[in-house]
Amino acid sequence: MKSKPKQMKQFLWILTLGFLLTSCSTLSKDKGTKEIYVSIKGDNAGDGSISKPYATIQRAVQASRDFRKNGVVQPIVIYLREGRHQLNETLVLGIEDGRPQNSDVVPFDGYGAGETKLSAYLTISAYSEENAIISGGVPITGWKLLKKAPSGLPSNALGNVWEADVPEGLEKFYTLYDAKGRLKRARSKGFVPAKLGDKRTLYFPDETLKNWDNLEDVEVNIRPNRAWVINMLPLESVDEENGIAKTGVSATYDLGELPKWVHTKDGTSAWVENTIEALDEPGEWVVNTKTRKMYLWPANPAQDGKPQGILAPSTSELIRVEGHIDYNGPTDIPVNGIAFKGITFTHADRLAWTNDENRLGWGMQHDWDMFDKPSAMIRFRGAENCVVTDCNFLNSGGSGIRLDLYAQRNRIANCEFAHLGEAGILLAGYGPGIKDVNHHNDIINNHIHHFSEITWHSPGIWAWQSGSNHINHNYVHHSGYSAVLITNRVEPDRRLDGEGGRTIRQKEIPEDVKASTKETYESWKVRKKYNHSRHNVFEYNEITHAVQLLSDGNAIYVSGAGTGNILRYNYIHDNLEHSFPAAIRCDDDQHETLIFGNILYNNYGFSAGIASKGVNDISNNFIVGSLVSPKWGYISFEWVSVKDSKVHHNIIVSHPDGGNAHGERPIGRSEDGDPLLVETDMEYNLYYHPANSNWMDEHFAKMRAVGKEQYSLFADPLFIDIEHGNFGFQFNSPALELGIEPLDVTQMGRLDK
Repeated sequence: MKSKPKQMKQFLWILTLGFLLTSCSTLSKDKGTKEIYVSIKGDNAGDGSISKPYATIQRAVQASRDFRKNGVVQPIVIYLREGRHQLNETLVLGIEDGRPQNSDVVPFDGYGAGETKLSAYLTISAYSEENAIISGGVPITGWKLLKKAPSGLPSNALGNVWEADVPEGLEKFYTLYDAKGRLKRARSKGFVPAKLGDKRTLYFPDETLKNWDNLEDVEVNIRPNRAWVINMLPLESVDEENGIAKTGVSATYDLGELPKWVHTKDGTSAWVENTIEALDEPGEWVVNTKTRKMYLWPANPAQDGKPQGILAPSTSELIRVEGHIDYNGPTDIPVNGIAFKGITFTHADRLAWTNDENRLGWGMQHDWDMFDKPSAMIRFRGAENCVVTDCNFLNSGGSGIRLDLYAQRNRIANCEFAHLGEAGILLAGYGPGIKDVNHHNDIINNHIHHFSEITWHSPGIWAWQSGSNHINHNYVHHSGYSAVLITNRVEPDRRLDGEGGRTIRQKEIPEDVKASTKETYESWKVRKKYNHSRHNVFEYNEITHAVQLLSDGNAIYVSGAGTGNILRYNYIHDNLEHSFPAAIRCDDDQHETLIFGNILYNNYGFSAGIASKGVNDISNNFIVGSLVSPKWGYISFEWVSVKDSKVHHNIIVSHPDGGNAHGERPIGRSEDGDPLLVETDMEYNLYYHPANSNWMDEHFAKMRAVGKEQYSLFADPLFIDIEHGNFGFQFNSPALELGIEPLDVTQMGRLDK
């Protein structure tokens, strides 16, 4: 990220830091704070003191519970000393570990967690200046160099591949690690399905799939006939003669080739993983659960060539903070006051799809994640006033943090999320219905990057059925698909096994509402009370290098959510892939979103700036330095009626090849009319083409004939120095005449520490 030495930025950081120290004080040194110590060199027969620390976190948690039973009410801090603290199963913290319930009702702020003077009741923290790691990795030892090649091993691998036994107690796992990070599971060459099958039938070309002896260990990774999703499906059977395979789990869509317009790096859309035939490069590995043997070509061997520091994950979820969840009832009881500080979390597994019972109907939008599942290193499932600060979530197969079902007044701040197989941070409330208890959380000043490395569609931040959250000053970059999602996109008439169908709280939604699911503004107004992703404030964030692996994604994607979401003062830049359609997209049944004060610079895209399907407010955004002339317009109005959308005070500077400033993109199945510019409220905008002074003549004539764009101008905005990131205005800029607010990019993105 760019250097941000500005005094104002430093001042804002001091203010934010002060807030965090006040509201997130996880290491209070208040008189009487109880301290418990854990060391990898400790002894569970010790007393938990700094001189006689416990050996495991589990023992320290039990000691904390014993203190509570004996009447200790002051804050407790469990300090982890230097080193890798191994968890062989999920550590569950429950109501007994948190602050006793308080009957006082504290009103919510407009959005975000608000302030609290309460210290955390239980804190798990790295000891000062020490690198404490919580890891789900089980060491793999006993490596022997293969003297005789297993059937199918590539000739170049013999003499380089080592074999070891899978440790007792460890069953299936889908990722593997060494000291430098996650290793690559052996992957075949890519292919394209021979023809369209159904969701469990794959027609494959010759010599791509085999009826392997350990077929249950083999997964086919495939983009199933759509631009926006990838599936990892276990194989059930392979008919080599007829080129037909059956998967053990249903794909999101029918298994077939991608549409011709969909972006792909190498022209293929499927491959096979975890076969001995594909083990042909350093760093690759294979596991056979029938023989309980592992094979590895080490990337970072010891001096004698032997693999070193190899870890296999024991769980997909390291720590779960879980209250009492009354799933079918109205009232949950959350865990209150748990905090984590300064810890590195690593080496958890990807949660694989293994059967349709646990998969069908439980996928959130487009199966981009699964509802209420243990797929993150820390999972809050029924939690309030919990805090995660200054932690690292690195090198793991799944996601970093989930806030599931009931989650209120929680804070995730100053953390790094990197090299994750799936998402960074997921907030996922109950499905569509009346029960709305996932809201008012803070996601502040986090660095989220190089996620979605296995499951390409996973986002950096996702608010699904979660509202009134404050998401600010995060830096999100290098994603496989969309960087940020605010969505619901589950209609109440969805069939049970359809996307999200089993998440719908059917008894809470009247039948007449279920019958009114047309994609119209009026129908959306009836249903919006059941869509809880509303009133989120996403501001002062920086997003770059999004949509690097899939296609048809965006930096910020809002779809089928509720009312009042605010996207403001974000810097979205250098999204360079041809697969990147728009920096900000309000998609499918999305209305009443405010898109204000965003800088969209140096992006590719069919709509280089903003795409809107619905009635939304698009104001004071700068769309500058587009890498192409967008096919659909710098601001694209798409598919449905956009009548009364507000489009004020925007600046659009054209690519040298021109293109439409505003696009009308109808579709035959629109249910409430085409997107017509003349029906929008469009005024006070500034347009400029550096080489064509007549670029906007036709647009102005059309709009002014109906009383719109009367005060808008064609003129050079006179930015101070956009090549060096200064989007301020020179003193004589026409933007000032139009009342356009200057934007300061130095205030966007992470705050300096």
